[in-house]
Amino acid sequence: RVLSDLDERGKEENYLSCSPKTQAEIVVPIFAKNGNIVGEIDIDSHEKAPFDQDDRSFLEAIAKLLSERFW
Repeated sequence: RVLSDLDERGKEENYLSCSPKTQAEIVVPIFAKNGNIVGEIDIDSHEKAPFDQDDRSFLEAIAKLLSERFW
């Protein structure tokens, strides 16, 4: 999930910010072969809307490699 503007975070009941300066966040799950989530890649930014589709695609590819290697 990509949160480009963390003004949206108020809509999420379980949102936990690592820093009050965080303005945007991208989170990509890492799945086990059985479909369970075993981890995540979570990157924060102090800028609004710094992540694009290329970033998302890259992180999804990394998550897939991690999944294949370790789970």
